Amino acid sequence: MLFQQTSTRLSTIALSILALFASKAATAQQTPQQVEISAKSQPNRDRQDDVNMRVVYGREDIEKYGDTNVSEVLKRLPGISVTENKGRGAEIRMRGLGNGYTQILLNGQATPVGFSIDSIAPDLIESIEVMRVAGADVSAQSIAGTINIILKKKSSKQGSEMKSNASLQDGRLSGNLSWSMGDQLPGTQADISYVLAGTLESNSTEVNAIQAESYSTRANTNTAWQVQTDRLLQQSQQNRRDVASLSPRLNWKIDAQDSINWQGNLNLTRLEQAKHEKENPGQYASTEFPDNHSIWAAHILTSRNDISWERRLADSAKLNMNFGWNSFDRSAKFKFWGKDKTGALAVHRYVTGDADEREYRFNGKYLAPYSESHVLSLGWEASRALRHENRDEQEFITSSGPTPVDTHAYQASLQKLAVYIQDEWTINSAWSAYLGLRMERINSNSKEAGAFDFQNKSNMLSPILQSVWKLDAQRQWRMALNRSFKLPTVANLVPRRFRIDNNNTPLNADFQGNPNLRPERAWGLELAYEHYLTEGSVISANAYWRRIDDVMLEQLQQNGKSWVASLSNNGRARIVGLEIDAKANLQELGSKLAIEMPAIEIHGNLNRNWSTVEQVPGPDNHLAHQTGLLINVGADYQLQPAWRIGADYNYQAADSLRESAYLTGHSNPRRHLDIYLSWKQSKQSQLRFSIANVLQQDKVEYGSYTDESSRWTETGQQQTARTWRLVWELKL
Repeated sequence: MLFQQTSTRLSTIALSILALFASKAATAQQTPQQVEISAKSQPNRDRQDDVNMRVVYGREDIEKYGDTNVSEVLKRLPGISVTENKGRGAEIRMRGLGNGYTQILLNGQATPVGFSIDSIAPDLIESIEVMRVAGADVSAQSIAGTINIILKKKSSKQGSEMKSNASLQDGRLSGNLSWSMGDQLPGTQADISYVLAGTLESNSTEVNAIQAESYSTRANTNTAWQVQTDRLLQQSQQNRRDVASLSPRLNWKIDAQDSINWQGNLNLTRLEQAKHEKENPGQYASTEFPDNHSIWAAHILTSRNDISWERRLADSAKLNMNFGWNSFDRSAKFKFWGKDKTGALAVHRYVTGDADEREYRFNGKYLAPYSESHVLSLGWEASRALRHENRDEQEFITSSGPTPVDTHAYQASLQKLAVYIQDEWTINSAWSAYLGLRMERINSNSKEAGAFDFQNKSNMLSPILQSVWKLDAQRQWRMALNRSFKLPTVANLVPRRFRIDNNNTPLNADFQGNPNLRPERAWGLELAYEHYLTEGSVISANAYWRRIDDVMLEQLQQNGKSWVASLSNNGRARIVGLEIDAKANLQELGSKLAIEMPAIEIHGNLNRNWSTVEQVPGPDNHLAHQTGLLINVGADYQLQPAWRIGADYNYQAADSLRESAYLTGHSNPRRHLDIYLSWKQSKQSQLRFSIANVLQQDKVEYGSYTDESSRWTETGQQQTARTWRLVWELKL
């Protein structure tokens, strides 16, 4: 009821303000230029003229290597890194930070809980926007930055496309088939067009790892360490993913002023993960289940729909309203078999879990060139999501029989209300500014009968200032100041304990949520210099600073014989960094300098990030798992009109981290090389051959927990494999 009343008041206020500005815009004496967002063939020019700190990457960047996952595409974009976190899937990072610091949007809207970025096939994506500082028309949950994925909105004038993809990784074959078509809707007099895009994918991978663990104790700081445990664990994991996705779009141009669009997305995913772990304890004690294996399988059905109405008003003003709804349904099963040191089955654990979520949202935006030098827009966003989860767990212990079924059923809701106003101000021919103000109110509630019932409320006011100053036609400075935040996830708020199936240690602890978590809030400052050499050549340097309050840090404690980790707000952190990005079209540069040069395009970027957490003793007291140094270089060479070859090299420096006075970690440098070769057989047909992870470097990480009386160490080595891929594209 409160949500409905607040939404009604918000809509009334918004419509009143819209009417006021519409009436004033209608009486303007001069008509400024038309303000539209449209696709252009000059990405550098668009970037240079945009007052916002935003870079757009189009289809050429997305399809270059024939990737089947969005995360594979993103890892080659400047300033973005991708990491795998202990089976949690790909984590996308800007400024070296993920885990909620980087915001992922789909068509400008927040992605729902449980959304996987790799559930969207790259062939369904029109472009990717990378924003260091987002405007007021999107959520300010972006301390590190924002990545906006735009689905295809192909014109009906273009022909149909089909693409087939086959890849081989470590003897496992995967395949992908995608298509898109668009045309006028037959049998109608109205101006109605449609686009229908879809993809089918079957992907299979295997990951093998070795982990060495050691546990030592001592009576006091003056005595030597005595080894209690020294064991080697061999781990193997087989992953299977099958996906069917469909993205329809319907465009209806009613008349010169009104148009209605519907964008849908339906995704059916089947996931399966099989793990096996066997250890060699030597002369020391083993874990509870030294030989164990597990199987996790899930069916996930997601759908997303957006209906938008756009009306063009007098003097280039524009009103847009959008109503959307999402649905998420997941059915999962987990089985665990644990054997004792004699090889006999000791326990069989069986877990089933179902989840469903429904979200409804209503957004609106009014844009008006208020004068020759101001483009004013304001809008609102309102959404409500309701989620249900059921979880049943039972153990069959060989020595004592089955245990009672442990049943959990909880409900979570999330309500968001936001209003914003923004002004693009052309001060003079060389100086432009962007002023924005956004207010967000977020209410979340989670409850389980007889267990917990809590509410979490957050109000955020986010001012934004961006400015660009053009020194001349090629050189310009940018500056931005903004307020942003990071919300705790529902899983981190729910006061339920999620236990580890085997081998509970300080480095592999159970986790329990904390309902008292507050959002992290940050002030940010950006300063950038850009030099546009030619249409395809640019060099830029960007320095940034962030101050974060109420940082959420992991606290570790021992509860009986088990270790439990939880998050709590603890003090302040500071982040500073430098980003240098350059790309050059040698042929264009040669033409400008009257020098003949080959048809080679080169690009490179360097990202150096530093952070300090005040409440954690140094050294290496930076934010968890931050990528300190990231270097990316690549080149594309047009051998002949029909042949093109390219390579991309990515380097992440070694990282040392102190998470607390006792807990430290280290990871080795990572090097990744991809190459591709494309052959354009005709205007309609093209073949692409690529090899990903050519260097095939293993991933090595270390962890240590040391207090006055005990020391745990862990060394993990995960194998990687090359991926050989062949892609055939056909345009009809």
